[in-house]
Amino acid sequence: MRIIYLWLVVIVLLPALANAQSAFMALQPDRIFSGEMLYESGEWLLIKEGHVVDIISTEAELPPGTEKQQLKGKTMIPALIDAHAHLGYQSINSWGAQNYNDANLLDNLSQYAYYGFSTVFSAGSDPVAFINELRATIELESLPVATPLAAYGVAPKGYGPNNTFLDEIRIVEAKQETNILFGLDQMSDIQTLLNAVEPKRDAIIKIWVDDRAGTQPKLAQPLYTELVDQANRTGIKVVAHQQDSDDTVRLVKAGVAGFLHGRFEDELGEGLSRSLAESNTFVIPNLGLSLLRRMTIAEDPLLIETLPSATLSRLGSRVFAKTEKTMPASNSNDLMRWQLDQLISNLDSSIKRSFGSAIAHGVPILLGTDAGALPDHFFGYTGHKELEIFVALGMTPEQAIGAATYVAASRLGLNDRGLLEKGRRADFLLLNSNPLNDIRATQDIHAVFLRGIKLDRQAISRRLTQD
Repeated sequence: MRIIYLWLVVIVLLPALANAQSAFMALQPDRIFSGEMLYESGEWLLIKEGHVVDIISTEAELPPGTEKQQLKGKTMIPALIDAHAHLGYQSINSWGAQNYNDANLLDNLSQYAYYGFSTVFSAGSDPVAFINELRATIELESLPVATPLAAYGVAPKGYGPNNTFLDEIRIVEAKQETNILFGLDQMSDIQTLLNAVEPKRDAIIKIWVDDRAGTQPKLAQPLYTELVDQANRTGIKVVAHQQDSDDTVRLVKAGVAGFLHGRFEDELGEGLSRSLAESNTFVIPNLGLSLLRRMTIAEDPLLIETLPSATLSRLGSRVFAKTEKTMPASNSNDLMRWQLDQLISNLDSSIKRSFGSAIAHGVPILLGTDAGALPDHFFGYTGHKELEIFVALGMTPEQAIGAATYVAASRLGLNDRGLLEKGRRADFLLLNSNPLNDIRATQDIHAVFLRGIKLDRQAISRRLTQD
């Protein structure tokens, strides 16, 4: 862990210590959206030792000696959570197993923090013990980087992720001499797996139920049904990567906690939407994974803030799909919005109907991006674009922010974050405009606070953009 500690001391810990708070601090933006409730009558968020003490109605109620900051024109929302990603393989300039090391993982988490994320769930592609050790270090030192969570990956032996990603994971397994993927081919494998998982805190298992267009065996229904049953009885969550709506139906009946891909193109009809809502099974749409890869993202000012010029130059080879409509000859922000709007409007009608059905029936929807699973699907940045997609397809901004904060926190078993309320971590964004009017305001960040400490975003940007 020597590299980790050196990185933390030089990049993160010293600035954190300089800003550490030992007394009360109170912030008064124009509005506070707690994740569930809106306050816009001059309330103060009172913080001590990295946690929310309360939301205070008037300045007179603040404790004596409180450090006070008035933030005119700003909106406060909870820090965001990415409930589906893959850490370690994507760096700021390349993708693959060669990047999986201490320093790059911390760069990934720093990039997440820059974009206002407090937490990321890395789903089935990491040595869990290593990620847990890193998480413990971050929490012990109260370091202002995003907190990582990891899952045990389960599929038929030797399979699971897409074939390209699978090769990279095998390299990391060999290099670190540990299991990342656990094979499940017979009933006796279940107890072996659970014996390895059960002692770990907040354990999550990810199962792949996907034959990868006939190139892999699909995890058998009797095996995953028994695994989910036994895991649920021991308090272990099981989440699923599934292939189609028929698999979704069977996995809901088996009792999985949720789905890491919406598969909305298979038509999430009334019956399945009702079943997901009644069973309280969450869904992560993951629509940006395909849409963003068809955009000229190298021109996006939001992404430029965390990538070196060499990477942006390489990304510049992407050409936006031809369209009958004319691109606006205005600034880059408008161009990015226009491109995403065009792609969303051209989505298959079944996806739009499925998303609307899920919202109408109250299916729990979480923000997740699958960032890092494929080259150049970048951490943090992609989450803000996913929020745009959510609202364009029918969510209210309040619902979208909820999907990225308290809903995600509760489904991942994180009861100490996701809402701005008494006793929870003081993780929040200060935005320059109101995202309840325009969800794109989440991309216009004034400041990020993690555990009550203001993040030095400029320092992160300078470091990540170095060629």
